[in-house]
Amino acid sequence: MYRKIKCILSHTRNHTIPYFYKSVFYKRCTYAILFPTFLCIFLFTNTLAPCAEYKYTIYFYNPETNINNFASLKKEFDLYLSRFGGYQFQPFSEREIFEKLISEKKDGIFIISSWHYKQLRENISIEPILVAVSKNKSTCRRIFSTSRIINDISMLSGMNVASASSEDYTKNVLIQMFGENKGAVASSIKILSVPKEIDALMSVGFGMADAAVTTDSSLAKLSAINRKLHDTLKQLLISNETLLPIVAVPKPQDENHKKLAKIIKDMEAAVEGKNKLSMLGFDGWKILNASEKEYLEKQ
Repeated sequence: MYRKIKCILSHTRNHTIPYFYKSVFYKRCTYAILFPTFLCIFLFTNTLAPCAEYKYTIYFYNPETNINNFASLKKEFDLYLSRFGGYQFQPFSEREIFEKLISEKKDGIFIISSWHYKQLRENISIEPILVAVSKNKSTCRRIFSTSRIINDISMLSGMNVASASSEDYTKNVLIQMFGENKGAVASSIKILSVPKEIDALMSVGFGMADAAVTTDSSLAKLSAINRKLHDTLKQLLISNETLLPIVAVPKPQDENHKKLAKIIKDMEAAVEGKNKLSMLGFDGWKILNASEKEYLEKQ
C-alpha cells in the first residue's frame, strides 16, 4: 500500500495540480498510513487496561408516587452516587418490568413501597433495613376526600377519583377503605392520574374529579395554601396507618450492599443528598424498629 501511495505522489509532481488539491491529497495519504497504526495501538492498550468497576445499583419503584421525569431523577442520583464509587440509580415506571428484573438481580438494593414489599417477599429473598421519614414520621394514612355528601359506599360506584399513586396501588387502597364486600364498587372507580397529591385535591375543587385519595400530610398542605377548598372537602374514609417506602437488600448481603445502604442512610446529612431525597418525597431514613419489622412481615 505504501509503495502505491509513493508512486502516485511522485506522479503528481510531474503534472500541474493546484496547490489546494495537492495539500488535501497529501493529507489523505498520510491519514491512510497513520490511521491503521493508531487503531492497532488503541486496541492493544485497551485490551491491557483493567475492566471498569462493576456498578452496584439502587433499584427504585414506588407505586405511591407519580414521577414524570425519570431521566432527570436518574441523572441527579447518578451524579450524587458517583462520588462514592461504582454505584448507579435505576428508577422504574412499570411494575412488571421492575419485578422481572430484580428477581434475577443480586447486584444492588431496592427502594420500594411497604405495600409492594409484602408482595415481593413471597417470591424474592430480601430483607427490609430502612424506612423513609417525612415530617419526622415513618407512617402515613390515605384519606378519601370528596365535596359530595355520601350516605352509602355504593353511591361511589363509577366515580372519577384523582390520585398521584399508580392505579394498581390506588385500587388496593380503595378496597381496604371500602371493605372486602365492596370490591365491585372499588373496581368500578375510574382513576384520574395526576403528578402530585396536591393536584389530586385541586382536581376535586375544579370539578375534574369527584374525589381524591391522598395522604393526610397533603390535606394539611392544602389547608395552608387554599383554606377555602380545604374546608369544602369532606374526609369520607381513612385508611389504616401504613409505613412509608423502605430500603430492602437481597439475602445474603455483601460488603457493597452494606456500603450502598450506608450511602443512602447518610444522604440526609448533606444538603445535596437531602435535595435528592426530596425528589422522592422523603426527608430522610431511619433504621426499622421491631414493631415496623413485624408490620412488614404480616400478611
